[in-house]
Amino acid sequence: MTTTSSTTTGPALRRIRDGYWRVTAASGLVLGYVEQIDADGELRFAAKRLLPSSNRVVGIGDFHTRDEAAECLR
Repeated sequence: MTTTSSTTTGPALRRIRDGYWRVTAASGLVLGYVEQIDADGELRFAAKRLLPSSNRVVGIGDFHTRDEAAECLR
């Protein structure tokens, strides 16, 4: 049996549905969301910050990779 451990301290992604992930901190706090976008045949990933005080989601920007989008929410 092989086990894998990770020492990464970056945000964790959990798939909500196809092309949409919830981004959380190690503490479990929801930081925001990443959404996959196909814009003019180019695959992009939109980062969206969750503002817990108002329960709003605000767009941060588009990125080339899902990991880049998640990392900006750190």
